[in-house]
Amino acid sequence: MSDPRRVQRMFDGIARRYDAFNTVASLGRDESWRRLTASIAAPQRVVCGLDAAAGTGKLSAALAARAEHVVALDFSAPMLVRGGPDLAARGLSERIHRVQGDVLALPFPDETFDCATIGFGLRNLADIPLGLREFRRTLKPGGRLAVLDIVRPRNAVGRAAYGVGFRRLMPLVGWALSGDRSAYQYLPDSVERHLDPDELAEAMTQAGFAKVSYRSLMLGSIAIHWGVAG
Repeated sequence: MSDPRRVQRMFDGIARRYDAFNTVASLGRDESWRRLTASIAAPQRVVCGLDAAAGTGKLSAALAARAEHVVALDFSAPMLVRGGPDLAARGLSERIHRVQGDVLALPFPDETFDCATIGFGLRNLADIPLGLREFRRTLKPGGRLAVLDIVRPRNAVGRAAYGVGFRRLMPLVGWALSGDRSAYQYLPDSVERHLDPDELAEAMTQAGFAKVSYRSLMLGSIAIHWGVAG
């Protein structure tokens, strides 16, 4: 389980370099993963979408290509502030509403959103089943949740690449970019504690989502899960 206050302080501290690290760590693939996640969450255009654990709003912007209005929620105010100029440059300031809040207690009424996304954030929750139930509560019947996250690969090639690149090199890259080694050591540690893809699919089903499935990317180290609110 994650200590919410510790995780929040960590993300507050790395906000300035967060996007640069993601681009380096993903070999430049992170934007395409976000676009794919948004298209899975909203196969057709919708009115209102939620992007939780939004960070600087990169996935929120991808979702805004498929939703008239997007709420970008994150518990780190510096992350939300950091993303403001980029959203303004894209002409999205009026369509993406940034809100500081907790995924475990979403500050929205039942059945508010047509779709929801969370990118690289679910594994940081202290109570993943509760977070999934909150998504289910705030989605309209038939609304989709799409979860993009890092997972432990199950194939031999993926495990080897993950062990060398992700567990050993990525904390050093994050340290070089941000000057904070402990923050980026947290990253592989959080993946080790995270549910594997099948366990997460089962957790989504238990939270009330139907037609749950997932797709693996990047040698099995990235997964996009999705399900439909019943």
